[in-house]
Amino acid sequence: MTRWQCCNGREWLAGCVLLLMAAASPSASAEPDCPGLAGHYRVDGFGPVLGDALGVLGLGMAGFRDSEVKITGNTEQSLSFWVRSGLSSPMASRPSRVLTRGVDYDCAAGVLTLRGSAESTRQTDAGFLEGRSIVRLTRSGAGLGIAAEFSGGQRSTLYSYDSARISVPRLGTGRTLHESIRWPGVQEPRPVASRPYEPVPESAQAGDLRRRLDALLGGAVRLGGLDDSGGRVRASLSASQAEDVVAFEDRLRAAGLPYTTTRAPIWSNNQYFMEFLFGADPDAARGWHPSVFRVQQEIDRLRSPMVSVRKVEDAGDGYVAELDVIGSESLVPLLQRLRAGTSIFRDVELLDDAEQTDRRNLRLVRLRLKTASG
Repeated sequence: MTRWQCCNGREWLAGCVLLLMAAASPSASAEPDCPGLAGHYRVDGFGPVLGDALGVLGLGMAGFRDSEVKITGNTEQSLSFWVRSGLSSPMASRPSRVLTRGVDYDCAAGVLTLRGSAESTRQTDAGFLEGRSIVRLTRSGAGLGIAAEFSGGQRSTLYSYDSARISVPRLGTGRTLHESIRWPGVQEPRPVASRPYEPVPESAQAGDLRRRLDALLGGAVRLGGLDDSGGRVRASLSASQAEDVVAFEDRLRAAGLPYTTTRAPIWSNNQYFMEFLFGADPDAARGWHPSVFRVQQEIDRLRSPMVSVRKVEDAGDGYVAELDVIGSESLVPLLQRLRAGTSIFRDVELLDDAEQTDRRNLRLVRLRLKTASG
């Protein structure tokens, strides 16, 4: 029977109206708004995306290796998350978190978007970025796909002490990054285990450096690995606070222990990571050459509240610092403090002082700095 024939029959009128409405509905064959996420997954993809996801979901106990997460419920209404924290723990007997649609998340085109966002960081080639991430979930075969949209930029610290910090964004550094990971379903085979790690015996040179560094770490700086590198030794270190990094580099200078910065201290996962190369410097004539982080911390300590450090670059025989200066403040007091208020700089030269074309009342100041010998 055709649709026209159906609609000519009085007894079929009500059914025909429903048929025509269904045929005209644009969502009849469209993808469901909410993805089906119920399943049992292995936590994988350790890194910033995982940290963002666990932070927004409130599942911090799933951050341990070999953890599992089970999701139950109907995404159209609500979801329950159950956590097994590492291999030594059983699956939780009650949900660790329950999320409700319209309150905690929204759905569109088969993707679940969490309404909360996570305070997050990223280390990129352009520098260390601080911002926030939006987290989305979707089905990925038998697994769970997790995507993070990070938006942020570099910031200049105006004041910091222990956990307190006041900072302002640096103009022109904003970026948006899209990253994703996948949690495999527990029924998927695990990756083949690699061969056990066999440590390489430590050289006499590395052992001697380890003993010297142990006396200089001061308890606040932690030594990671030591690797021989072309007659010198590369050391990986970490510290919890900027002041600890500053004090450690000052102790290296006082001890006369020469080093070259191969990775300037960067903030990640609530601590600073750095990498120094110890041993005779091929360019030893330049004397003590601290990290750009140490130089920036010294400028931060001496500058005016109306001045923020945009960046510091290693220029071989010295450093070039770029500063954002608000208003028409004279640079004379700042230059005087940099020249006389510290034992680090032996020469400070003003390279440029120009108004910014894209923002009124803001100047870009460039300085060339040379450090005193060790």
